[in-house]
Amino acid sequence: MPDKVEPMAKLFAYGTLQMPEVFRAVTGRSLPARPATLAGYARYRLRGLGYPGLIAEPGAVTEGLLITGIGPRELVRLDHFEDDFYRRVTLRVSMGAGELVRADVYVIPAAHRDLIEPRLWQLDAFVLDEGPEFLRRCRTGGACAGDRGA
Repeated sequence: MPDKVEPMAKLFAYGTLQMPEVFRAVTGRSLPARPATLAGYARYRLRGLGYPGLIAEPGAVTEGLLITGIGPRELVRLDHFEDDFYRRVTLRVSMGAGELVRADVYVIPAAHRDLIEPRLWQLDAFVLDEGPEFLRRCRTGGACAGDRGA
């Protein structure tokens, strides 16, 4: 009888995990990724931190990547990478042309909205301002100790 095959997870990455080098440092692997969007959620900078949090916000749309082929080991590493105030939930993300896919997403629950700054987070600005140092910590610490982000 064959071993039970664990289903592979999908992750909607909207923050630092969009950076291939960060994803590889956290999980130990490079996996396929495609552009995707998530409706009804907005990405904001977290107070005192350089990385983002995602909160439910009617009318908002957040761009990111759908990363596929995530196995149980990578999922454990991703859960460890994310701060305790994030919650991993399953939501529907759009792949364009009306295609919706269920994926895991790390969000900030309503109980932790006080962590949100009133300014949107942008990947390009993060890469320029904080990316090299963040990536250095990821590569040396394995989990970007001190700073994290979906």
